[in-house]
Amino acid sequence: MLPKQENKIDIDGYAMLLLSTLVVIATAGLSYVLCLRKIFLTAKNETHYCDNDVMVFVLGKKLQKNKPDYEYVQRLKRANAILNEDDDSQVIILGGKTGDAIITEAHAGKDFLEKFEIDPLRIHLEQTSRNTLENIRNAISFLKIENKKIVIVSNRYHLARAKQMANGFGLEVELCAAEEKLSMDLLLMVKLMTEALHVHWYLTGKYWARITNNKNMLSRIS
Repeated sequence: MLPKQENKIDIDGYAMLLLSTLVVIATAGLSYVLCLRKIFLTAKNETHYCDNDVMVFVLGKKLQKNKPDYEYVQRLKRANAILNEDDDSQVIILGGKTGDAIITEAHAGKDFLEKFEIDPLRIHLEQTSRNTLENIRNAISFLKIENKKIVIVSNRYHLARAKQMANGFGLEVELCAAEEKLSMDLLLMVKLMTEALHVHWYLTGKYWARITNNKNMLSRIS
């Protein structure tokens, strides 16, 4: 939820994880169920189309042997479709080095898109973030490139969390699903449940930071 600070134990993050767990217990699981419902409905109902003349945010994902994995490829293919359909749209590919990769997630995404002969001038990179929250926060500096509507492209199970965090930074965004439709299976159910935990954790931290006026936390999430 809260990005780890360099060379420091993320005390705020762990504290909010504990508080989030206590909230779930105190509400007999209701707060978690509400998050899960939102995650599922967003995953089920969002479209895989978007308007023209947009700035596409492609959220990064951990690489496998320095290459995009299947889900990351889905995101990149959706971005490619958007760019091919509209010459005025641009893309920001987000993500730094994670795991044991020797290149950034963003760089791997750029290499993938350029295979489809997308004009490199339409592709912008953010190469320092390590998670969804940092993806969105660091991308804000690129919004001066063009005054365009923001469209976040990600896998369906991930869309609700991305929008929640973008709204936390004051960004009005639209969502575009990487997949054409939601295909339920056991693995996807686990991912939806995990996303609900992340969203619950994030919201707990967000509201706690506002209630306590914790400026350190507020600077990281809003």
